[in-house]
Amino acid sequence: MIDFLAGIFGALIRFIYNLVGQNYGLSIILFTVFTKLILFPMTYKQTKSMEDMNKIAPQEKQIREKYKGDKEKMSQEIMKLYSENKVNPMGGCLPLLIQIPIILAMFWIVRQPLTYILQTPQEELQSYTQEYLGKEEVTDSEIKANEIQIASKYNLLNMKFLGIDFGDVPSNAFSKDENIKSSYLSLIVPILSLVISILQTLQSQKSSNLSDEQKQQQKTMTWMMPILSAYISYIMPLALGIYWLIGNVLQIAMQFVIKKIVKDKDKKILLKEGGSK
Repeated sequence: MIDFLAGIFGALIRFIYNLVGQNYGLSIILFTVFTKLILFPMTYKQTKSMEDMNKIAPQEKQIREKYKGDKEKMSQEIMKLYSENKVNPMGGCLPLLIQIPIILAMFWIVRQPLTYILQTPQEELQSYTQEYLGKEEVTDSEIKANEIQIASKYNLLNMKFLGIDFGDVPSNAFSKDENIKSSYLSLIVPILSLVISILQTLQSQKSSNLSDEQKQQQKTMTWMMPILSAYISYIMPLALGIYWLIGNVLQIAMQFVIKKIVKDKDKKILLKEGGSK
């Protein structure tokens, strides 16, 4: 399934790549914007669901304190509260679940851009790899592992954008092998990924009316996801790190706009109800 998605997304990136004058970096950036726009309706539902949960958080906290000795009664009352307020506690999960296969597909694409973006025939990849490694026989894993270096060496894919090589792997900045060594500037991306991911997580978790258990869960997520984001950005080509980084920046902006829309709608509803009374 992931290979299938990688093929589709790769074809879309190739379309953008040809449209913008064959620039891989710009193509990745525009693809990121495109996916975020496509997912905007789901992001809206996710953010609205979180806002709805925050509204009833004080009532939920009271129920948890009142029935803390009776887990079954607590669950019943909480589900009743959700039902009365038409709140779906799982409403914020769907967009996250949908983004997982997209991220996994991007793993494939940025590591094998010749396969998924340029759709270079396997015979050609084998020939390039044999020449690049100076070997008569190469394995499939060797072909896959060297696609980025081959794309750069033989100018098969224009990976540089604004002085940034989207094929660089930040962890290779400390490598002694000149064939794979990356610029030290590439280390900025995982650092920014960590900072922006923390901000995005904090923004999505804003609520002062949570139970101690919920606060502990949020505290764990606040650090777990950003650290994971930074680590993956560190060990993967910059194309993935920048995809993740820009995606989080856009997510922060969209959540800010959506929260404002939701609050404005709530104010209008309250004004109408006040006027009718």
